[in-house]
Amino acid sequence: MKFGGKTGSAQAGDENNINSKTHAWFIGFAPFDNPEIAVVILVENGGHGGYTAEAARDVMAQYFGMNANQVTEDVTAKPYIQLQN
Repeated sequence: MKFGGKTGSAQAGDENNINSKTHAWFIGFAPFDNPEIAVVILVENGGHGGYTAEAARDVMAQYFGMNANQVTEDVTAKPYIQLQN
């Protein structure tokens, strides 16, 4: 299945600070000719957006039932909330 999308990055923090982080993102849609789903992947402080397209591909494959035999669930995961001061 063909899908469309774009990777990107967004600087977070002061551009003059060498410790500034860069967020990685991907936005995409599928199928290309008749979109049914749109996906945005954002990884805070992820660096560059190149690998976020792979995560979007996996989300779309799951949505369209293309990887139903490979799905596993991790029931040991615990919720995590990060609060900003």
